[in-house]
Amino acid sequence: MSILQTRFKFTNLKVKALPAPTDKDQAFYWDTETQGLGLRITAAGAKSYIVRGRVNGSGKDRRFTLGSAELLSCDEARKRAQVKRLEMLDGLDPQVEKKKVAAQSETLREVMEDYIEHKRTKNGPLRPSSKADIRRCVEGTFSDWADEPVASISRDACIKRFRELSKTAPVQTNQAFRNLRALLNWAREKNATADGSYPILPINPVSQMFKQGGMAQWNKEKPRATRVPRDKIGAVWVLLEQHSDPERNITTTCVSADLIAFMLLTGTRVSEARELTWDRVKLDGKVPTFHLAVTKNHNPVTLPLSDALHTLLTRRYENRLKGTTSSSLPCEARRGTSSTRERCLRQCQRRRERTCTRTLCVARSRTLRRSSALIVTSGGSCSTTLLATCMAPPTRTTPTPPCCCPLCRRSARG
Repeated sequence: MSILQTRFKFTNLKVKALPAPTDKDQAFYWDTETQGLGLRITAAGAKSYIVRGRVNGSGKDRRFTLGSAELLSCDEARKRAQVKRLEMLDGLDPQVEKKKVAAQSETLREVMEDYIEHKRTKNGPLRPSSKADIRRCVEGTFSDWADEPVASISRDACIKRFRELSKTAPVQTNQAFRNLRALLNWAREKNATADGSYPILPINPVSQMFKQGGMAQWNKEKPRATRVPRDKIGAVWVLLEQHSDPERNITTTCVSADLIAFMLLTGTRVSEARELTWDRVKLDGKVPTFHLAVTKNHNPVTLPLSDALHTLLTRRYENRLKGTTSSSLPCEARRGTSSTRERCLRQCQRRRERTCTRTLCVARSRTLRRSSALIVTSGGSCSTTLLATCMAPPTRTTPTPPCCCPLCRRSARG
């Protein structure tokens, strides 16, 4: 037999004797005994049996790999080819069927990894915080489902898990099931066929359980309104100034106090504040400003610096951490603690600052944002955003102390 002949009756010896192509990536040979049965040989010498045919009803020509020629004999390849051609005669697309089989075994963890890598929003890839939240959801809340096929997740199982988790953490449960719904939608669309059918999860079980009149309802979420009380803002500011004194505190405590003060003055989120870099701070400009390049709504913003904020950042620049040249408000995490910001709050507790310890204990990022809004809208003698309250509430036996706001003190001196 000439090696240039591409159609001949397959035998094990002839197939084994065929050489690898030298002038192209692949070479194809076809069996004269079984219609559609072929042999593919790559330039590397790999040989595989294939079958070619037309799917009845769709008119599409398909080519399907049957297996390696090293593992299949010619007779076994002919049997498999006949089975696949009968399936195509019945209207079954072998490529679609193969995809269905693969979809049935895809796990929730695999879907998660594909989602966080390839998901795109109108603003681009998912942010690291969003990826971490989804990963925490799968590996924590749904850890026992993580390595199970997503096709096995049923509506009844979701309802049972939702009710169990809602007993202790209703708001977190809502978020976890929103993430799960997104992952299951991703799995459905990823495995959808060309005709729009879904090999797995024809209906998202999470969407099904929450539909109108469904078996579950989202837990009610009350909007949070916690803020630093107006009559405590002055005491909080004084305490932050004390903690930012490098002669009385270690460096990380000073940085933490300045971070909290910055958030209180600007209303920024903790991620926005601690990721602010010196190249985005203009202390010596005609109008001193700072620029937030990354915000939650994806809209960069440049804001002017008040006098108090300018003083804070100037102090931070002069006393920045050794080796730190970029971050203006670094907040490194350490083993055993959540952040230096949290350590600062705990130090306040240990030092028993009775005037505002309880206030600082709840001084989280969103609390400070709401408190900042209160400061801005409070008016009074503080015209640039700072503090409009006194160091302590007045009593019947003591006169009202002066406002602790630096701006007020300066205006009083003037």
